[in-house]
Amino acid sequence: MLTTKQQNTSRESRIFAQKVARSIIEVQPNVNNTADIVVLLECLGYRPETLRQYGFADFHALANHIYDSLDMYETRGKSKELFIESFTMKIPSLKKRLVEGIGMIFPWLGSLALLFITGVSLWMAWGLPIQITTAFVSGVFLGLVITEGTLQVFNRLFLFYNAQTNMGEIKRLQKRSYGLVGAVLTVSICALFAVGYVTGIPTNLVAIMAISTVTVSLHRASYMIIYALKKLGQLIVAYSAAFASLLLVYYFGSPIIPDNVTRYFAGLVTAFVALSIFSIYQHYKLLKSNTVTISGDKPHFYNPISRTDKTIKSKFIVQLWEVTMYSLYGTFYLVTMFADRILSWIYNPLVVREGLGLPFVFNSVYHAGADLALVVLLPASIIQYVMMEPVHMHMNNVSIKIKVSEANVLGKYVQNMYRKLLLVTIFSSVTTALVLNLAEPYVMSHVTFSQTSTHVLQIASIANVFLSFFTANALLLMLTNKIKFLAVLAMISASIVMVGGIIFARYGFENLVFAYLIASVFLGVVSTIYANKVAKNAGSILFSRLM
Repeated sequence: MLTTKQQNTSRESRIFAQKVARSIIEVQPNVNNTADIVVLLECLGYRPETLRQYGFADFHALANHIYDSLDMYETRGKSKELFIESFTMKIPSLKKRLVEGIGMIFPWLGSLALLFITGVSLWMAWGLPIQITTAFVSGVFLGLVITEGTLQVFNRLFLFYNAQTNMGEIKRLQKRSYGLVGAVLTVSICALFAVGYVTGIPTNLVAIMAISTVTVSLHRASYMIIYALKKLGQLIVAYSAAFASLLLVYYFGSPIIPDNVTRYFAGLVTAFVALSIFSIYQHYKLLKSNTVTISGDKPHFYNPISRTDKTIKSKFIVQLWEVTMYSLYGTFYLVTMFADRILSWIYNPLVVREGLGLPFVFNSVYHAGADLALVVLLPASIIQYVMMEPVHMHMNNVSIKIKVSEANVLGKYVQNMYRKLLLVTIFSSVTTALVLNLAEPYVMSHVTFSQTSTHVLQIASIANVFLSFFTANALLLMLTNKIKFLAVLAMISASIVMVGGIIFARYGFENLVFAYLIASVFLGVVSTIYANKVAKNAGSILFSRLM
């Protein structure tokens, strides 16, 4: 029997393996695993003695030897056009992309539906003592902020390793994500109790903050895989069941649970359980699997080299460093969107007039206007997803058919797509803002909606028009790998909201919305100027990456 080195240097062994590979491809053009090769070898009549004669121990040894070179023989007999066609990617239909876009923002749609039902806020806190509402929503905001960075990190890494079908790294990534979220949560909860002790906040309120922080953080971390794998059916069913259970328990559970506070938190528990079912199932399915699913329309070149989940362990610190800017961008973008709401708690007249024993109090008047204004972002977000989702696939299909000297073709496509994206974003966001402001007196007539809330809604809806411009520009800038610019822009805008908010709030908490407006205008205008500049060179930037 030949050694591995002898196998690699024996001319007879190499010729034999090449003949076998050609025979395999002639019988089965697309072979995606070594098990198929073993079966085909037996069907073709190869005997173990023949394999050993040429230095291969058994069928599995030969199958592993030729598997990674099969792509060299897959184009035999094919025309150049068919060969190129084998590398193109199928672009999803408009209907499919539209359904996916709606599914992605379904949690926000459900939350805004609750805002319409309750007339208070999309944070689902109504009918509770103001201290409990403040503690609960404080934990929600804290959970959103501390997990946004880690979700940006792991969502991007998960998509990367899932595209590689690297099951070993995907499993490690899941464990690392919960380890990092757990560490951040531990530090945050300790800080919460420390601040509560120093400021004299009652321990029971701090405990409510901690519980809501933990549940929101774990929920977001667990749903990363749902979003990444686009399990939109499960997403819609889970959130629908959660919203329904929360409303049913709170409104119809009084015969069993008379106390409204206890009933509200019982509803939250049932909602959390309903949300957790699909995420637990997906994590169990992923961690127990040691195989990968191969798309039948992919050429052999894209098949995984590894047939096991035991892969080389990556360096976690290197992974974090590579996606740090995405983490900063996501975190500070979230701060930009919601910092004015937190400042409205601090400058809430209830703090001065009634005290309530808290340094800040939930401001339902400000939230009612600011949260409803988020409707402006939803149609624009769906349209942006529908238009930008197939861009990578289209660029791949174009890049394999053109020469380097024709890179301007790719550039013209990106520029045209960006112009359409920006125009449609402007139209959809402006139209939604106008309809929202015109319909507000009729929509909110069934609830208490003060003139102050109307003022906040009007200004915040204008701000969100500019914010929708920014999200459109951000898609192009991330496509061209200009994430550092986005991170810096998000940090500056967050600073504008916080510093400007403190200045404007001295003249009334309702004026906080002007700080949000200035930050949004800054994001929209500066990102548009820079995105137009980048779009002019997008062809060469993207072509160099694709090639």
